[in-house]
Amino acid sequence: MVFRILKYLGLMVFVAFFSSCSTDVDFSGFVRSTDRVEDRFVQSMQWNESHPFQTIQGGTNYQILLAADTHIGGTENLSYLKKLYNDGNYKGMVIIGDIVSGKEEDYQLYIDSLADVTKPIFSIVGNHDLYFEGWKYFYKYLGSSTYYFTVEANNNQKDLFICLDSGGGTLGKSQIDWLENLLDEKRSNHRHIIVLSHVNILRTRRTTSATPMTEEVIYLLDLFARYGVDYVITGHYHVQDEAIFGNTKYLILDALKDENPDAGYAVLNVAENSVEHEFVRF
Repeated sequence: MVFRILKYLGLMVFVAFFSSCSTDVDFSGFVRSTDRVEDRFVQSMQWNESHPFQTIQGGTNYQILLAADTHIGGTENLSYLKKLYNDGNYKGMVIIGDIVSGKEEDYQLYIDSLADVTKPIFSIVGNHDLYFEGWKYFYKYLGSSTYYFTVEANNNQKDLFICLDSGGGTLGKSQIDWLENLLDEKRSNHRHIIVLSHVNILRTRRTTSATPMTEEVIYLLDLFARYGVDYVITGHYHVQDEAIFGNTKYLILDALKDENPDAGYAVLNVAENSVEHEFVRF
């Protein structure tokens, strides 16, 4: 009986702590997403049927701008990144999850903030984007959470960028099957393969949300090694990191959110025979 009381009190303290610390924490979403990755995958495939995968003209050497964990509320850092993108020679920009904290007004703010950008922007779902039943707003404003885009280089060469939904911590069976079929079908026709998803596969610390299953991590590490994936790029952890497994480089990006004293982004430099990255902090 005493144990049950202590357990209950501990849970209440946990809830109170997160409730008092931030209005961006949805307790039910923190424990588990209110939707399921299998359902999001089905909806994403429906979206993809009516919205063709994009192709960008890149040239032999080009740059892609990368950021993660904007946690929109404030938009100062996002505005800086937007200006950088508009003024630079970047061919695409990818925001790798935790764009908002699930609230519709923040999704609207994100869309409005980038409304004057004329170059391609690719948005990836993160665990915070699913809070407060946020998937329905992500889908409404941003569309599919599982898709790819292609960059065409010179001499009929192409690079493949695969965007995955790990917002709930797992890719799920259907998405993994889709991913493996995509790699099997397209690897031989592309010079470089880059995978982008929010939740870290290789982690440098323990976290309490969106933790991937060990079996899935092992499977993905093997899959990416077998198909010669060049980079796997994630956010979630909020502090930049990099590691190599096989010939695949795994990146974690700094959080771009305004409150982060080490806010930053990354630049992916793609060339004929190489892909390299550069971390940049404000």
